[in-house]
Amino acid sequence: MQRGCVILSLVLGACGGASSGSTAVGESAAFEPAAFLAEIGADAAPPLFTRPTGSVEELDAARRQARGADRRTASRDLAVALMFDSWEAELREARRLRRRAERTLDAAARGNRDAELTAQLDFVRLWMSWRAGSESRSTRLATRFTTRHRAAGTLTTLAYMIRGELALVDESYDDASEAFRYALGQLDTPLYAFALYRTAHAHGGDGDREQGLQALGEVERLGCDDDAHVLIRRVAAAAAGELETGLRRDPDGVLRPASCPEPTEAESEEETGWRPAE
Repeated sequence: MQRGCVILSLVLGACGGASSGSTAVGESAAFEPAAFLAEIGADAAPPLFTRPTGSVEELDAARRQARGADRRTASRDLAVALMFDSWEAELREARRLRRRAERTLDAAARGNRDAELTAQLDFVRLWMSWRAGSESRSTRLATRFTTRHRAAGTLTTLAYMIRGELALVDESYDDASEAFRYALGQLDTPLYAFALYRTAHAHGGDGDREQGLQALGEVERLGCDDDAHVLIRRVAAAAAGELETGLRRDPDGVLRPASCPEPTEAESEEETGWRPAE
């Protein structure tokens, strides 16, 4: 089996993306864990997941002019900008930009006593390392983060999800399940749906097809809720693709797994304003 590739059955496969099961309306998009987690991060901690306004030169100039806490915050923003630039650069230039970002993070950490900023700086370092594909270093940084920052909110949960992703790549499926378990208490959230979805892959990689399929079915059903968050629906669609259930577009315009209960006539009339001719 390819390293890091999880196969549950002929109809359920994952290497970070959904299989192309048939759908009633279109095709379910490939599911990319890093992009999904970035969307959650952008909502919870925008300064870390959104490129700051201004060029690196402008941000560096602002950092040099700032003092105290403002200078440390400006250093964080500069490091984030360098990280974003590294993703668009060629290999050698990308390494140079990451090294500069690391030095900037080190400078911001010196003398800092703000626990929230410390967590942010450590997370930028982790996120940058993981996105760069440095698996062993990322594992160390993620473990350190979850040990050092137990109360950093969504950042702590994201660090656990990264630990789970790294464990899947390493085919350490028990460790992956343990890491994903951190979010399984966060019911009705996209992180819960994500953790359950990836736990299904951990079960499949470990040879437990029944548990894997059961977990995928639970994820799929999350997409049936009328109030489901758009990100939950995305995970549910990925699960439906792997189970080859397919999707359908309901009268409210929402794509849901085809396995969801059909809307009643009364619900369809209420949502569309349509009435049958008398």
